Amino acid sequence: MESKQLKYGRVVLMGRPNTGKSTLLNAIMNQKVAITSPLPQTTRKSHRVVYSDDRGKIIFIDTPGIINKVEDLVSKSINTEAPKEVGGKDVIVCLVDISRPKSEEENKVIGLIRKAKAKKILVYNKIDKAVGPKDHLADYNYLEEEFDKTLAVSALKRKHVRGLINEIFRFLPIKNVNDIRKEAEQLESGGVLGMDANNFVAEIIREKAYLFLRKEVPYTINVEVNKIEDKKEILVIGAQIYTNNDRYKKIIIGMAGSKIREIGYNARKELEIMTGRKVFLELEVKKDEHWMEKLFKGE
Repeated sequence: MESKQLKYGRVVLMGRPNTGKSTLLNAIMNQKVAITSPLPQTTRKSHRVVYSDDRGKIIFIDTPGIINKVEDLVSKSINTEAPKEVGGKDVIVCLVDISRPKSEEENKVIGLIRKAKAKKILVYNKIDKAVGPKDHLADYNYLEEEFDKTLAVSALKRKHVRGLINEIFRFLPIKNVNDIRKEAEQLESGGVLGMDANNFVAEIIREKAYLFLRKEVPYTINVEVNKIEDKKEILVIGAQIYTNNDRYKKIIIGMAGSKIREIGYNARKELEIMTGRKVFLELEVKKDEHWMEKLFKGE
């Protein structure tokens, strides 16, 4: 009996910060697998998810945006992530935000992509926002000749996302089911995420901190989850938000604890929706001047 054949391959999402890579990945997966916020540096590390349908499997790699000016350890580490993912991929999807003018960060992204041998798809994102004076499509049209396919989508509105998935499958190689790499199965065994439960919960909390702190505490926070206990009727989660400055610690806590309660409430509600369980979330804010060095040690 002949082995069944399926499409299979690795696809990397690239672009400058806030082009909507993580939002697009959530739309593709039809569930939340990556945190998002209006701020750059929300995605700090590349991570992988597996998309499956009757045509085959796609391993998507979501990369942090390329930052033009790198000054701190976090930014420097973020800028090493995307270059590590360019080689050995089947398809590169380059997102550009056509509601914003082109920038030097775009040039850096395109410079990386030019070196790759993979099939390349240019995606004009945020077509829902690119209206009137915010329509900067003309800034990017010249890029089309460097790509194998160009599409326009709204990741936020999930418009034309299905068409993008179809084009990606068109470019992927065919393989025997028995030859499909163990990487996909390993990722799926832990859910669709290439991270454990503690890290994913920490990311959800960090997302809410970014959303409710906005630019008051820019990038000077990290979240660690040290406890997830299943008490049958409730999930008990303990986590710490680390910052490197006493002033930022006060801002995170807020007047009479108002800000940390807001962050905790919204993180807990989202976790309850995602898990279908009641959640008790205990958040603590700590100062650690060296959290960046600890997080990115060895990189």
